[in-house]
Amino acid sequence: MRPSSSQSCATLVALAALVVVAACGDSTAPPVATSLAFRAFAGGVTRTALPAVVVEIRDQAGVLMTGASGSVTLSFAANPGRLIFHASGISTNDRIIELVDIASGLVLPTLQNNEGLTEMTALAYDAAANVVFGVDLNDSLWALDAVTGARTTRGHTGVQLKGLTVEAGANGRLLGGRQAGSALYSVNRVTGDTTNLGTLVYSAGAFVGVNGFATEPGTGTIYAVVRVASGTVRHLATLNPTALTLTEVALLTDNGVSDLTFLADGTLIAVTGTGSGVTNPETLLTVNKATGVMAVVMALGNGADGEAIAAVPSRLTGTLTAATVGGVATFNGLQITAPGTAYTLRATAAGLTNGTSAVFNVAIAP
Repeated sequence: MRPSSSQSCATLVALAALVVVAACGDSTAPPVATSLAFRAFAGGVTRTALPAVVVEIRDQAGVLMTGASGSVTLSFAANPGRLIFHASGISTNDRIIELVDIASGLVLPTLQNNEGLTEMTALAYDAAANVVFGVDLNDSLWALDAVTGARTTRGHTGVQLKGLTVEAGANGRLLGGRQAGSALYSVNRVTGDTTNLGTLVYSAGAFVGVNGFATEPGTGTIYAVVRVASGTVRHLATLNPTALTLTEVALLTDNGVSDLTFLADGTLIAVTGTGSGVTNPETLLTVNKATGVMAVVMALGNGADGEAIAAVPSRLTGTLTAATVGGVATFNGLQITAPGTAYTLRATAAGLTNGTSAVFNVAIAP
């Protein structure tokens, strides 16, 4: 549309701190910044600085805007990496909280040298809150920082819980089960109060209780470790919290399983405690979700009976906001804490369309 004689003879266009004045009657207006784009970069190894990551401010034609200024911020667009958050057991002198990188077999420096006043019996990572929830033998609910392990009490559950997981979905409940008991509970994340949802029915018959829950990424299926009798034998089942049913999958091929968690790629991980007859005590193992067949990943070697685990997302660390120079923001020294396949980064800046990097992989630290 042509401007009328009564309209201003200049149009002001402002975007991402760029101001361009287009004079009336010009056939074309100068280009303006519209989007962010990554230059190609290689992957890296865990806990080692990535190669420089460079983000450009470009115009609608994809041309670098060398006069653009402002700042760019990086975050994960896709984060396939996970570390295992581990609470080690009942031994007062050896009870710790630590992070474990199962791909490399490395136990990272201890986060906390004590779980609290008493043993943590179950853990579950809550992505929405970005905390690990834990319950202990004193029937307390804790919120634990996924990076430092620092814990804050939320309240008293009023019942001793063993299995703990977060349902899939935006409003997923924090669910808990009992090692000795058939009730399923919903746990209030703020107060620790529990609501008895009802009695679980097991497809294979009578059972003693559950030792762990884990929610599968993508499908939302909840897996459970079921104790059919006293002792160390455990079964794998799926939980339907609405129907209050446990459906038998298979006998677990290793005994003494104490807790479960999922990696981002859908790998189910179990941890064992100790006790008479436990074949691989204090060990992380993979679990075949269809057959119950387990394979040793690594021994942990800390604590005693009652191990608890939760997978926590890999972290992107370093200087995550950089000023642009000549329309370019450069990020040096970025680190990613866990190996994974198909990571991507996201770049954001005020007034510009986000940019997403090409897929890259992070390997095990040498």
